[in-house]
Amino acid sequence: MSKLGERVRKLRKEKKMTLVDVAGNEMSKGMLSLIENGRSNPSMESLQHIAKQLGVNVQVLLAEESSEAMKRSLIELEDDLQKLHNSSSMKEYKRISSLIKEKLITVFNEDLPKTYETGRFYEIAGRIHYGDKEYEIGSTYLEKAIAYYESLSLFHSVYKAQLRTVLNTFVTHNYQMALEELLSFKQEYKSRELLSDPLVQIESDYLEALLLFSVGRYEEGSSMLEQVIAFSKRNNIYYLMDDIYRIASFSALLNGDDEKRRYTLMKSRQFAEFTERADGLESCMYLEVHYENVYLNNHDKALEMIESIRCDKNFGAIEENGHWNLELARAYYGLGKIDLAYEELERFVFPEYAHHPFDRAMLSTADAYMALCLIKREDIKTALVHAEKAKLAVADLPHTPYHQFIRETWEKTFNLAREQS
Repeated sequence: MSKLGERVRKLRKEKKMTLVDVAGNEMSKGMLSLIENGRSNPSMESLQHIAKQLGVNVQVLLAEESSEAMKRSLIELEDDLQKLHNSSSMKEYKRISSLIKEKLITVFNEDLPKTYETGRFYEIAGRIHYGDKEYEIGSTYLEKAIAYYESLSLFHSVYKAQLRTVLNTFVTHNYQMALEELLSFKQEYKSRELLSDPLVQIESDYLEALLLFSVGRYEEGSSMLEQVIAFSKRNNIYYLMDDIYRIASFSALLNGDDEKRRYTLMKSRQFAEFTERADGLESCMYLEVHYENVYLNNHDKALEMIESIRCDKNFGAIEENGHWNLELARAYYGLGKIDLAYEELERFVFPEYAHHPFDRAMLSTADAYMALCLIKREDIKTALVHAEKAKLAVADLPHTPYHQFIRETWEKTFNLAREQS
C-alpha cells in the first residue's frame, strides 16, 4: 500500500466514512479502493475530490513526514539565512553564503520526501545561488521549490518563491519585466487564496512599490508604500519595516519633502535598532550624511558624521563600501580639497548589490565628480570620458535630481573639450 493510500484509508476510517461515502458521485468505489491499496495513482482532480469528501486540504493527503533531522537542519539554515541578511560586509556575506551551500549539499545527498521542508531547502538554495550571481543554478532550484509547493497546494509558499524569481529579474535590471511578472503572479495568487498571508502580502506590496519606483511611476510607488505601512499598523506586524520606511525616506528626499524624509528616516532607524540590523542602521546613517552633503552642502558636518561612524566598531565595514568613498569625495570636492576627492574616487568601486535605479543614478555621480576633479587638474580629455560614462549610465533610468547634476557636468566638460579642440 502506498503512503498516499494509507493516508486516505486512515482518514476515511477516522471519520467513520465508507468507500461509497468518499467516492460520492464523481468516482467509483472500486477506483477509490485501488487508490487506497496503492494500485492506482490518482489525478490531481481525483485527489481534490477525495480531500473535499474527507473535509481536508489536499496537502494533508500529499504530505509526507520529514525526519526530525531534516527539521533541525532547516531550523539551522533559517538561522544562517537571517545572519546572511544581517551581515555587515561583503566578506561576511560570502562566508555565510559558502557555509549555507555546504550544508545544502549535505541535505541534497539524502533521499528527500515530498514535504514543505524539502521545498524550502530548494528555495533557500535558489536564493543563495542567485545572490552569488549563479543565475542558471538558482533558477533551477527555485523551479524545484515551486513545483514541490504546488504539489502540496502550499500556495502562500508558491507565491513567496515566485516573488524571489521576480527579484531575480529585477537584479538583471529588467524592471518593467519584473513588474509584469509580479502583477501576473499576484493575480494568480489571489485567485487561489481568499485570504493572503500577512507577511507574504507585506513582502509583495513592498516589492511592487520598489518596482513602481524603478519604472518611474513615483506616485503609485509612494501610494503603495503608504498602504503597506497602514496595513502593518492595523495588523501589528512590523516585518521589513526598516526597509519600507527607508525607501519612503529616500523617495521623500528626491521629492523635496523634508518633513516626511525626517519622519520616515527616524522610523527606519528605530526599527533597525530594534531588530539589531547593522546594515539597516548603516543605511540610515548614510542617508543622513548624504542629505547634509548633497542637499544642504554642509560638507564639514558630513565629514564629521562619517568620522564618527568610522569610530564605531559596529561599522568598520564602511571602508569597503563604495557609497562612503563617494560621500567623502563629494565633501572634499565641496570644500575645495580636490586631491583628497580624487583619491576617494580612485578607491570607489560600484557596489555589486546596487540594482535599484535610485541607487544606480546616485552612484553614477561618481564619474561626474571624477570629471570635475579632472577639470581642476586640467585633464579635459579624460574628464570627458568620465562625464560621458556618467551620462550613459543614467540614460535609461527614471529621472532623478542626480540626472540634472550629471547632465550639467557633462555639458560643462563637453564645452571645455570643444574649446580646446
